[in-house]
Amino acid sequence: MSKIEIHGEALTLDHRRALVWPRRRAVFVADTHFGKSAVFRREGIALPEGSDAADLAILSGLLAEHDAQRLYILGDFVHGTLPAGHTFYRRFNDWLDAQAAEVHVVLGNHDVYLERTAIRGVSWHESLALDPFRLVHDPDDAHDGFYLAGHIHPVMRVSTRGDSLRMPVFWQRSTGMVLPSFGDLTGGYHIDARRGERLYGVGPDTVIPLTP
Repeated sequence: MSKIEIHGEALTLDHRRALVWPRRRAVFVADTHFGKSAVFRREGIALPEGSDAADLAILSGLLAEHDAQRLYILGDFVHGTLPAGHTFYRRFNDWLDAQAAEVHVVLGNHDVYLERTAIRGVSWHESLALDPFRLVHDPDDAHDGFYLAGHIHPVMRVSTRGDSLRMPVFWQRSTGMVLPSFGDLTGGYHIDARRGERLYGVGPDTVIPLTP
């Protein structure tokens, strides 16, 4: 984990690709892309099932370990169109029933065809203000406040002599923070950080500041 401060608020960057706001007892993730294996299989790509259950277990661990009362998902809740009767909805509702935390979802571009009525107890938002932050999916949609966003799936290639590693990053800019994609198999956009921006690399069990 890595401790940072933004606008006077102490935040924690967790290696499970989550941002934690202890004062608000809140956990933030972006781009969960639930149902992605089903979408790929529909397109003829034989990915195994089980990723949704694994991701929900990670979220449960984050909420428990950080004693969080609220979970915020910053868009692209699902990966693509899922019919109303898809097993994911039952799985997610069962998971919700076992949680004490509120769940808020900022809608992303992949959520256009989401069957929101198939999910119980989630608060849906186009954007959301949590002073001093503005929660959005796409950073380009933030017009006031310091944004927390997803959408971009930021990554950076770290090279050593004879070897290189492509790793997800938290991308802190002067106007906001872009979180790494929480879901796997979602690709990534290589970030060339500018002067004054900060990148925090996500390793298997730690988050480390990187020098651009």
